[in-house]
Amino acid sequence: MATTQGRLQHRDREFAKLLREAVPEGLKNVIGESGMQAILFHLQLSQFSEKPSEFHNGLSSIFKEGAIVLEKMIMKELFRKLNLSYYEMKEFNFQEYITFAKRIYEDRVMER
Repeated sequence: MATTQGRLQHRDREFAKLLREAVPEGLKNVIGESGMQAILFHLQLSQFSEKPSEFHNGLSSIFKEGAIVLEKMIMKELFRKLNLSYYEMKEFNFQEYITFAKRIYEDRVMER
């Protein structure tokens, strides 16, 4: 039982790490290095992967409807890191994309 629990914790930490890496890379692809650093400093969310809805709200407060462009790029980076094909759903929802990506990642890890 402890082995399974440890494996699940490792899986969750690994996904969170990939998501944390995807955020600055996705932002940088759209607004450059200095823009990315300014946004991350302004939002002060070091634990983004645990609170993606707060990150979404922060981006939306700065960029309004333009936040979706940044969020899509972050998701493209995350999917690339997970070796998944990115495709846009009819209605983009940042939290739903993260949940979807995590579910696929979890399924892959459990298959090993």
